[in-house]
Parts: sequence; structure tokens; C-alpha cells
Amino acid sequence: MKGTIPARFKMIYGIVFLLIISTTAWLSYLSSKGSLEGQLKNTNIALLHLVQQKIEMILREIDTNTINFIQEPEVAFVLNGRYTNDEMRFSHFNVLNTKFKVLMNANSNISSFYLYSIQKKSMLTDNTFADEADFYDMDWLPAFNNMQRYHQWLDVRQITTVSSGLQLDKNVISLVRQFPLISNPQFRKGAIIVNIDERTVANLMEDVDKQRLGQTMVINEQGMIISSKDKAQLYKPFGSIESAPALDKLQGSGYITKKVRDGSYTTFYVSSQYNGWKYISIVPNPVMNRPLEMVRNILLSIAAGMFIVAIILVYAVSSYTFRPLERFFQAFAGKKIDRHDDLTYLEKFFKQMMSDNESLQKQMHESLPALKWRLIMSLLMADKTNYNRMRKYFDMLGIHFYDSRFVVLVIELDRKQHIASPRDVYLFTYAISNVAEELVAGVCKGVSVEVNDGVVAVIMSFEEDDPQGNQLQALQIADLVRNYVAEHFKQTVTIGVGSPHLQLEGIHESYKEAQNAMKYRLIMGDNTVISIEDVAGNHNDKFYRIWAMSDTIVGLIRDTDKSKLEIQLEKLFDETIKSNVPPEMIKQMCIQLIMKSIKAISDKGLDIKQFLDPKENIYTHIDSCANVEDIRKYISAFLQELIIRTEEKRESKSPSDTVNRIISYLEHNYMDSNLSLNLIASDFHLSVPYLSKLFKETMEMNFMDYLIHIRMEKSKQLLRDPKLKINAIAEQVGYNNAQSFIRIFKKYTGQTPGEYRENPADEKRCID
Repeated sequence: MKGTIPARFKMIYGIVFLLIISTTAWLSYLSSKGSLEGQLKNTNIALLHLVQQKIEMILREIDTNTINFIQEPEVAFVLNGRYTNDEMRFSHFNVLNTKFKVLMNANSNISSFYLYSIQKKSMLTDNTFADEADFYDMDWLPAFNNMQRYHQWLDVRQITTVSSGLQLDKNVISLVRQFPLISNPQFRKGAIIVNIDERTVANLMEDVDKQRLGQTMVINEQGMIISSKDKAQLYKPFGSIESAPALDKLQGSGYITKKVRDGSYTTFYVSSQYNGWKYISIVPNPVMNRPLEMVRNILLSIAAGMFIVAIILVYAVSSYTFRPLERFFQAFAGKKIDRHDDLTYLEKFFKQMMSDNESLQKQMHESLPALKWRLIMSLLMADKTNYNRMRKYFDMLGIHFYDSRFVVLVIELDRKQHIASPRDVYLFTYAISNVAEELVAGVCKGVSVEVNDGVVAVIMSFEEDDPQGNQLQALQIADLVRNYVAEHFKQTVTIGVGSPHLQLEGIHESYKEAQNAMKYRLIMGDNTVISIEDVAGNHNDKFYRIWAMSDTIVGLIRDTDKSKLEIQLEKLFDETIKSNVPPEMIKQMCIQLIMKSIKAISDKGLDIKQFLDPKENIYTHIDSCANVEDIRKYISAFLQELIIRTEEKRESKSPSDTVNRIISYLEHNYMDSNLSLNLIASDFHLSVPYLSKLFKETMEMNFMDYLIHIRMEKSKQLLRDPKLKINAIAEQVGYNNAQSFIRIFKKYTGQTPGEYRENPADEKRCID
């Protein structure tokens, strides 16, 4: 027995350890292989996106510089041929030559730059003036003549320039932009042509190729190579590369693997919406899979080392455990051994392993708030990160956003230095963050974060793409937070409100605007809500007034007020004519008015396709009108039809009894400044999302807009009494802060309370 038990122990446990270690290593390799392959492919696509962003940033900057340059008055003189004598012509040429050089010095990516006058059939560069027939580079002209858009990036082409008596061949990519900037092709007066060296684009791609073997290139929509590190590939079709996949398979962004005679290749591709180019990277699979081979070799080495250690441990443990095992078998056989060794240390080992596992899970759970804080701060601070990758962690961290517009609030405790202790400041900050997040949940989706002691940032996201309505709801939430803190915490806060922005990238801009608004606390005092609109100023009062009138028209369509609609349309077109608005701008304004009206009615559930003639093109119809009166008649008929359809749909709907009781409740309690969707849901024993959806479907507007409507209509009645002060009226309709009341009243009516009191007949309702 003594000779057989250790041998069996070593053999059995050696085999067990070998199976466990080899199986674990193999499963680890298989589990990590898929994720690592995905990471490698995502990394290559991310590198292509980075190249695309860098290249398009340069192209957009050049386009912006070109737009600014073409608006110079001297450009109009040269391209229109308005000079009356040679002296005036040379004077303008000299000025333009100077501006040519300034622009080229300011943007080192511009290789050459010249103007083309259709009327004079002449070319002007930074150092020469020549006729079209004598100019060395006119290859771009056919593309310009056939160009239907306002600008176009041309494919790579070769031009020959003369410098210091030497002829230089250069591959360039050209931007052609028409003059005037916005006009039909038959009204063009000329063009501006900007050339950039193809090597500028190729050098940006070369930075990626240095990180791994492979080649990166840019192709156009027809599959011609327009930029590559290998200049021999220029002007050739993409299909001429043996490892290249078919062009029709390169849709959007992704990757395709193809096997050829000399091996297997993976082609990564990204499509540009800016100019239609495709960014291609072809990588040999052995090179791309090299990290997988390294992981496999490392796992094999670790497995071999673990097996050696396991064998050593088996021999060591067998020496210490032989006596207890032998005592066990001899006791089973009716014999006894005097030694008292046992295997209790194994029990301690497993208990410690379980304890470590529980401790690790606890640490992971405790780290989630820190991860959430770090992610939100990255959004606010615009850290250089991948927003699409960031979205994957939102659900895990309990962050829920709509994909439309975002508004940021910055809430700061007033007089923090007067609060008893830093711990109290921390507790107030934590409480304000929770209150703000709960109030936001009653209106939209959002999240709050404690930026530092005494400062909270709130990110609000809205389902509807309605900037003005979203801004108004953000201001209302800010007022609720301020009132709640004053009533329950006996403290005051100042709140800065940014403007709505699209996508996650806009959160940083709204946060900066909210911070800039907070700086005006020095002027406006503590315990105030300061919107960026309050301090941004108005740079174009004339057009703001016209667009405000168009917003009023949309409001009348929602209210189905046909008589006031006709009056407001008359005012809009009279004001447009008095302001000498160009015809093209009038047409664009009318198209925008129709689009906003269609969206407003669609939000109420009306299917516009039911009465719109699919053969009728609104753009063509407006463009074909001979005068403004024809446009007005068409707009009037179209909007009247919208109202008729809305009234028919409204008559077919039956109001909800629950909503009727809520409306009655609001009519009697609108003066409560703490009134919110959360409070109503609690009083009527309903969930906030259900109540919000029910109210919107029945009333064709959300809860906050309807509450504002009630308060504003009541305030208009009170303003008819000249003895009542504005502050008293604000309190009577549920606003503890007169400034907030004045701001919302002006957005609703287009006038301040004082202006409305003096001229109630001139009301211009602005809220959508």
C-alpha cells in the first residue's frame, strides 16, 4: 500500500493537471481569438476613419478659405469684368495678387490658386494674368462646364508648371467652386480653382501604413485611384490591384477578405459623404494575424510553465499528504497509523479563493459610479475618444439618451464659502444632482454629474428635433430645480443653460455655452437662470423678426386658426417685401415654412401622404411662380389644406377622461411653481412615461408646453389690469422669478409683458 498510493497520486493528478491546463489554455485561446480578431479589424477601420477625418478637415478648411476669398469685392470686379479702364483693372489685380499670397501663406496645403472669368475668357493667378487659350492648366474646364452643384472636388490630374525656367510635373487634386456662390449654372460668372498637391493626402495615409504592412489609398466613385503612396498606381482602376475586391461590394464602411495566388488579404474601406471618395486599406492577413500568433505562443508558454509547476507541486504535496492518505486507507482496512497530518489546508485555500472572488465582485460594483462619472466628463470635456464605442457602455452604466438634440445645464451653489463645512457642500451637491436627474426624467432623458464641489452638470436629450421647444423645456426644468433647492434645501443656485446641439459631439459645445452663461452671474446676480440666448445678442434684427413671424404661422396652423393665418401671412409677405429680401431667399423661406408646418402637423399624427400629390414638387412649384403674390396664394392654399386635414383628424378623436381630469387639475393649480409631470403622475397614480405619452397623444402637445400655454394665457388676462405689477403677475401664474416669466412670455408671444400691455393687438405668438 505504501508503495502504490504515492505513485497513483502522482500519476492521476499529473494527468488531471495536464488536461486542465491544456484545456484551459486552448479555451482561452479560442475565446480570445474572436474578440482579438474583432479588435484588430475595428482598429484598422478606426485608423481609416482617422485618415478620413484628417484629410477632410484639410479639404473643408480649404473650401472655407475659398468661400471667404470669393466674397472679396475685387473678385466680383475681376470675374464680372466691371472695370472701365486698364488702371482700374491693374489696381484690382494688384489687390487680388496680395490676397492670393496671404491666403497661400496662411494655408500651406494650397499648391496653386487661380480665378477664371467666363466673360473675359481669362485666368488670374498669384503671379500672372493670361487668356484662357494661353493658360497652362485648363483640364478642369470640362468638369466645371458639366458641374450641376455649386462646387466639386476633382480627381487627381497632372499639371505642368514653370518655375525658375524649369518645367515641373505635379499631381494635384483640385477644388472648383463657382461664382456667384449660389446660382444656377446659366448665371455663373466664373470660377475659383484651388489645387493641393496629391502628396499632401498621400503623406497622411503613409502615417497609417508605418504602423503595419499594407497599403492605403483613396479612390473615387468610379473606382479610379486618386491618391496612393505608390505613385505608379495613380490614374489606374482599383480593380487593377490583384488583391482588390469588386468595387460594388464596397458600400458604407467595413472589410472584405479575398484569397489570391500569393496569399490572403483583407481590404478595409470607409466611404465619405462629403465628396464620395472611398478610403481603402489592403493588409496581408499573415501580417494582420501576427498578434494572434503571439497570443497563441504566449498561452502555450504559460501552459507549459504551469504544467511544470503542477508536476513539482504534485511531488511536493504527495510527500506531505502521503501519511494522511495512508491513514485513511488503513483505517478503512481496520488499521491505524500514529501520524496526525491531514488535508485541511486545501479547505482553507478554497475558502480564500471564494473570499477573493466576492471581494473582486464588490470592488467591481463599487467602481461603476466612478466609471459613469468618467464617461460623462468625457462627453462634457470632448476628450478625444470614439463616440460610437462610448455608446456601448451607456446601458451598462445606466445612462439613457435620445439620439436627437442635447442641452446642458450647469448648476452652481451660491455662496459656497458661507456653508458650514466642505462635507455639507458635498452633500448639497449630491442632493442637487439627484433632484435634477429626477426632474429631467419627467420631461425627457438625461443624466447629471457632480463636476466638483458645489457644481453639477445636467445633460438633457430630447426625442423631438425642435430646438426652440427643447430650449424652452430646458429653461422650465432649470426653474423647477432652482425653486426646489430654495424650498427644500434653503439654499440658492445659479443655473446656466446652453443651446440645443445635435449628436453626442454637440454636448461639449452646449456645456461651454452654459459655462459662458454662468459668467454673467456677476451682472444678473445669484439665484437666477441664465440662458445663453439671454447674453448672446442678436446680429440681424430684420431677419429675426421675419423668421419669428414664420414661427407664429406654424403656431396658428397647430391651433387651426384659419382667419388669423391669412392675416399673419399678409404681414409676413408685406414685411418681406419692405425688407428688400432677395427672391431666392423668399423662396427658401417659403419652402422652410412649408417643411416646418408639415412637421408640426405630422407630430400630431396626420399622414401628409394621404392628400399630397406624389407628382407635385413643392420646390419646382414655388420656383415657377412669377411673382410674390403667386407664391403667397400657393402657400396660403397649402397651409389652409393642412388646417382642414388637422380639423378632420381632431374631430375623429375622442379625448381621454384621465387627460380631461388632469387638464381640470392644471386649470385650478397652474399657479403652483413646483408643478411638474412627476408631481401629476404621483397624484394620479400613473407612471411618468405612460402619462407623458397619453397626454401627448390626446392633446397633440407635451405636458410642459400645455402648462406654459395655460400660464401665458392667464398672464395675458392679468396684464390687462394696469395696476398689477409684473412681479405680482409672475407669482400668480406660478413663476417665483420674474426674469424667467419675462423670458418665457417673450418666447410665447414675441413681446415682453410690458410691450404686450401697451399693444396687446400686436401679439406675435412664437412658441411652437
